Amino acid sequence: MDSRIKLSPTLLSLISEYELLIDQGRNIYLDDKEYHDIISYYENELELDRALDTIEKAIKQYAYRSDFRNLKTRMLIKKGQLQEALDSIDAAELISPYEVELQLLKANVFILQKKYDATIVLLDEIKTYCNKSDLQDVFVTEAFFYESIQEYDQMFQCLKRALIINPNNEEALVLMNESVDQSKHYEESILLHKIIVDKHPYNHLAWYNLGSAYGCVGEYQKAIDALEYSFIINPQFESGYLDCAEYCCELKKFDQALDVYSEALGIFGPEFDLLMNLANCQYSTNDIDNAKRSLFEAIEIDPYSDEALYLLAKCYLQNKDYVGAVKILKKAIAIENSVEEYFHALAQAYHKLDKFDKANYYYNRAAENGFEISTYWEDYLLFLIERKDFGKAKIVADKADKFTFSYKLMYLYAIINIHTGSRNTGFNLLEEALTESYEEHVVLKCLPDYISQNQQILSIIDYFDPVKNK
Repeated sequence: MDSRIKLSPTLLSLISEYELLIDQGRNIYLDDKEYHDIISYYENELELDRALDTIEKAIKQYAYRSDFRNLKTRMLIKKGQLQEALDSIDAAELISPYEVELQLLKANVFILQKKYDATIVLLDEIKTYCNKSDLQDVFVTEAFFYESIQEYDQMFQCLKRALIINPNNEEALVLMNESVDQSKHYEESILLHKIIVDKHPYNHLAWYNLGSAYGCVGEYQKAIDALEYSFIINPQFESGYLDCAEYCCELKKFDQALDVYSEALGIFGPEFDLLMNLANCQYSTNDIDNAKRSLFEAIEIDPYSDEALYLLAKCYLQNKDYVGAVKILKKAIAIENSVEEYFHALAQAYHKLDKFDKANYYYNRAAENGFEISTYWEDYLLFLIERKDFGKAKIVADKADKFTFSYKLMYLYAIINIHTGSRNTGFNLLEEALTESYEEHVVLKCLPDYISQNQQILSIIDYFDPVKNK
């Protein structure tokens, strides 16, 4: 069970008494609400066998009640026991053959069994006799069917029909978010959910869906405003906090994002994802000390998170504690040894520590692993040029040219050619790069003075300056 949910003393007492009676082998007679409470407790605790056992006792006591039989079917579906679920439905049909909930459970089993033709026939049949209130649930099941066959446009339309009937249908609202992501009906979702929140302003899921759709079309401020309503209405709605803070970060509103994360932490306590998001936000605002504190808390919760260790190492790098960064990065790589960012950061740390052989090794690892990302090749070449290892730099530049391209690489390749005897080729490349992307020549300022301040190179750069050539 979610550790944030506090059980009432009454429920705890009921569970204790119930389990004591079970242990003693005594007969049990409870009212229906008590049975439902106990079943919900076991389901939330993922003790599905105990939940099923309790349902069987309830069915025995309330032999002609369909709700417990339907609960049994739901539990069997949840456990993946589909044939047993159909057997349960067959038994329930003897009591209430045309109950809509029961028939929709059968449709769900058919969908999971990939009996798609039978599903459509059954859903069409249910529509002929169900009332308008039940029709919303038929549309939700139909949406689940279309999701299963990846027909997301149809899924969206079914959920829209369900919400037109009942804008507060929680299952439809939850499924709608995924439907919109897959179908890309962002604008239509915005229109639908604006209508819903106008008429039902305390529907937190509708506000959430509205905010998500705004975010998908780049309307980040509107997304923030809508998402704020979702967790103001329902303070226990964690997704609202997380998404709202994320869009705040997109707009560089880091103070607002920090406030949202802090509020969420106050409600939900120290959760790993919350602490990671908070630390990322703190790192972005250069609040390194607090970012480290958040990360230490996160790592205490999950010591094997390579991502948390990597961000912590970046904090150490920012504080110029290169020895500490190396130590943390080695832990991250021990957990996940194929992430180019980790190798790149470790190379930078060793570079700062003047451990050039190790720096060379990890720059190479980063470039080889992230071979399509020009930044790793650029930094590797800058390192080799700084070391005046132009022969190795030429080999690396040739390899980079097979996998990726950037104008910064072109500038560096020009410099390498100039210093490996191919001066004409080098200067031609330099002129071509200046013509194509003059602004990227700033990469040359990262090179040693004997290159960046070379008068011939400076003259060529000055000649191609677009401001002077107006």
